[in-house]
Amino acid sequence: MNPIEYLINHGFKVTSDPARYKSGIWGLRNYTVNGYNYDNYCGGYHRAYDLVKYDRAPVPAVFDGIAAPGTAGFGNFGGTVVLANKNLGIQVIYGHLARPLSISPGQHVKQGDIIGYQSNTNYQNVQMGSHLHIQFQKYGYISRERNFVCTGINPLALNVDKRRYNAAWLWSGDFTADQIINIRDFPSLAGSRIGFTGKNSKFSFNKLYDNDGYWWLRCRQQGKTVFIACGKKIPGTVFKETKLYGKLSRLNTSKGKE
Repeated sequence: MNPIEYLINHGFKVTSDPARYKSGIWGLRNYTVNGYNYDNYCGGYHRAYDLVKYDRAPVPAVFDGIAAPGTAGFGNFGGTVVLANKNLGIQVIYGHLARPLSISPGQHVKQGDIIGYQSNTNYQNVQMGSHLHIQFQKYGYISRERNFVCTGINPLALNVDKRRYNAAWLWSGDFTADQIINIRDFPSLAGSRIGFTGKNSKFSFNKLYDNDGYWWLRCRQQGKTVFIACGKKIPGTVFKETKLYGKLSRLNTSKGKE
């Protein structure tokens, strides 16, 4: 599970995705309202995600870390928390948080701890709607304010789920269940059950997992990422030859193994 999926599963909705800007270039947004370019400071780039839940919604830490320098009530992004994790080699900026901040520089937090509350604070008191700005960077001090504000990397390859699986493939397709199957929050028998399929339930999936003796599909249901076991993994038998708990109507294997 990447950190954006983590926030979505906590009720947040993506409103600005750097991979989907009209420019076709990751992060190049040039968001302009009434002649004001909100991205002018970074040359038109917004190398971050914007998400919303509701004003003053609690914002969870997407991974364990320590509040690093840059965590301040009055930063370039208004109320700002910078959370760093040396083991992951990543740090993350949470911006536009409500004041006063909930944590202080040097404070250790665990994944899921509340690090702040969604708000609309900013550097120049520009009118904006309440939202969460979240921006990922490689771990380490970034000198000069403009470099710090404008540096951002794609976080989608980062796995923040502490639970583990054997292997995964970036395969996609469509699956129709022909029996009742538990729906879980992780591709494991230890994952929490959050529902079940009905007969002839149809799912589109975008990842295949090998874990706990089963093949698992990663799907979307009611805006959340969920997982279903679609068949037992038999040693020596590849997925395409497995007797599944339903039927595959489409399978794209072009992206290969994770």
